[in-house]
Amino acid sequence: MKRNWVLIPLVLVVAALIKLPFEASMAADRPHAAGIGLNLKTREMVGQGMSLALLGGFRALVADFLWISAHAAWEQNRWFTMRQDFEVVTTLQPRAILFWDMASWHLAWNASHAALNNPAEPRLAVRLRDQRHWFRAGRDLLERGIANNPDNAFLHEKLAWMLHDKFQDLCGAADAALKAVKLCHDWRQGYLQRLAGYWLEDCARNVAPSRLPETYAYWRELWLREYAGKSGDHWDTIDRNLSRRIQKIEEELRISESQRLFPKPQPSVTVPARR
Repeated sequence: MKRNWVLIPLVLVVAALIKLPFEASMAADRPHAAGIGLNLKTREMVGQGMSLALLGGFRALVADFLWISAHAAWEQNRWFTMRQDFEVVTTLQPRAILFWDMASWHLAWNASHAALNNPAEPRLAVRLRDQRHWFRAGRDLLERGIANNPDNAFLHEKLAWMLHDKFQDLCGAADAALKAVKLCHDWRQGYLQRLAGYWLEDCARNVAPSRLPETYAYWRELWLREYAGKSGDHWDTIDRNLSRRIQKIEEELRISESQRLFPKPQPSVTVPARR
C-alpha cells in the first residue's frame, strides 16, 4: 500500500509532462480559464509531486485527490488536516460550488461540534472557544467562496443559514437571504422569498425595530406579486400565515385603512325597523 502512494505522484508527473503542450495551448486560447497562479504557499501544502502535476494542468485531478484526502481526515477527526486540504481544494477549483459548500459545512458544523464535545478537554470555556474558532473558519471559507462566485444564489443561501444557526445573527442572515432571492431564478425562489421575509421580520422584532417598515414593504410587494390574485377561499397555510403577518404589521405601523392590504371590516349598522 505504501508503495502505491509513492507511485501516484510519479504517475501524475508523467501524465502532466505529456499533457503540458496541450494545456499551454488551451490556456493561451482561453486566458480566463487558465485558473489561478500556483503560489509558494500552495506548493508547500501539496508537496513537490503534486506541484509538478499542477504545473502540467492537472488542477481538477489534484483537487479531487485532496478532496478524498480531506474526507478521510474527517472520518479520523483530524480537523486541521481536513481544513488544510479544503483550503487547497478550494484554491485550485474556485468555481466548484460543491467544494465551497461542503468544506464550509464540515468546518462550521462537524469540526465545531467535535470541539464542543472534545472528551480530552475538561474546561467548558476552552471547548466553547474552540467551537467559535471553527464557526469563524467555516464562515471565512464560505465568504471567500462568495467572493469567487458573487452571483451564486446557493452560496448566499448557505451563508444565511450559517449566520442564523451558528452566529445567531438574525439581521445578517436576513440580508444574506435577501441577496440569495435577488440572484435565484429556479424552483427555490418561492421558498427563499418567504425565508428572507421571516428572517427580516425576526431581525426587526428582536434586533432592529427600525427595519419593521422595510419588512412591511417587503411582505407587501411579495403579496401583491405572488399571492394577491388568489381567492381567500383557496388560501393554503402559507397564504394564511403571510396574511396574518401583514395584518399584524399594518396594525403596529398604524397604516391608514385606505393603504392597507387587509383593511378592517367595517361594523355593520343595524337600522331598527319602523313600527
